[in-house]
Amino acid sequence: MTFDYLKHLKNTNQTIKLLNSDNFAFMLSFFYFVFVNNRHITLNHSELLLYLDDYLFDINSSYDNLFPKSPKEYLDDFANDKNGYLRKYHGDSDEPLYELTPHTNKALEFVESLQQSEFVASRSKFNIIFELLEDLEFETNMDDEERVKKLQAQKKDIDTQIDAIRAKKDLRFDAARIKEHYMQIQEIIRKLKYDFSEMEYNFRDLNKLAMQEITLRDDAKSGVLDSIFEIEDSIRDSDQGKSFFAFWQLLTDAKKSDKLTKLLKNLYEIDVIKKMDDDRKLGDVKYTLLKSGEKIYQVWAKLIEQLRRFIDHRVWIENKRVIELCKKVEKSSLEIRDTIPMKKNFFYMKGNKIKIDSIFEKSLYSIKKPQEFKKEDLLQDIEIDMDSFYNLFFVDEERLKRNISQMLFTQPQCTLVELCKKG
Repeated sequence: MTFDYLKHLKNTNQTIKLLNSDNFAFMLSFFYFVFVNNRHITLNHSELLLYLDDYLFDINSSYDNLFPKSPKEYLDDFANDKNGYLRKYHGDSDEPLYELTPHTNKALEFVESLQQSEFVASRSKFNIIFELLEDLEFETNMDDEERVKKLQAQKKDIDTQIDAIRAKKDLRFDAARIKEHYMQIQEIIRKLKYDFSEMEYNFRDLNKLAMQEITLRDDAKSGVLDSIFEIEDSIRDSDQGKSFFAFWQLLTDAKKSDKLTKLLKNLYEIDVIKKMDDDRKLGDVKYTLLKSGEKIYQVWAKLIEQLRRFIDHRVWIENKRVIELCKKVEKSSLEIRDTIPMKKNFFYMKGNKIKIDSIFEKSLYSIKKPQEFKKEDLLQDIEIDMDSFYNLFFVDEERLKRNISQMLFTQPQCTLVELCKKG
């Protein structure tokens, strides 16, 4: 970190710009209240404006109208290109959506890290470092014989622990060790949630490269498709892609998900942790991680959507070209109608030979077999609600998504029967 680098960083970095802003306390406290305390990942325009209106009212009531502008003006300031503290974009609804940018998340993470802890969990952190170093050594430097010796030593240690437990020796964690582990879990989860934002933007950058590739390529459709599939594979095979998809596979695995739910439930059965965390801040961590991971996965899915749009666009262009050629043929035939050419081959088309689809090759009409009805069935007086046929296959997708989200918030999984009962 040189003098010139830090000077340039101070003038250009959005995180430092936010921390150095005159309205730093107002903006960061509002972002923390909405997106961290209330656990929102995205919010639409009207909901965020309502939050901001209430927040401004509370602050102005206490500090003599310190922020005189309207909520909409402040929201526009947060999301404009100059500041970029919030990302504004359009989703499926008419209203724009807002979410925190990676720069704002870094500012929140930095301020949270400044809060004084009850104590520093140095022992747990050292153990994590030691375990990571041992894993690297085991998987890279050791030969097979050394690996077997180490595993046998671990097995011996486990047998020793089993004998100690059977001998009724107390090997359980004391209150300090429990607090250390809990604080370490909390710290890792907090950083992981902030990392998701930066991970999403990394995928967006890779996505932009794919869009540019599609736009600049003018060669045959097969060549562009090859290029898109190469980009898709490169994203999945990149370090960022491998890490995320491995995490997503673990998070969406049914057995792992059930195990995580059970572990989180048992976590708050421990008296020490009950006293430390009355609000059960980690109780819905699985749901939060799923929502954050799903958002990143949707960015990845946009590549497939772009591919579909590209194919549709190319098909439309090719169909248009075929129609133009047919019109030229019709025009040429009308021009030579009165003066029939003497030569047999009077028109040439480049490319493959034309496949003639003769009407005589089509199958003839087949008579349908008459249906038989019993007289008793026809005489029955049955009322039929014809309106039900029009709504037979209607599914309210927004309501279905909302019901699924509500049920997964309180339980690890839900069945279709449970969803139908919820209505």
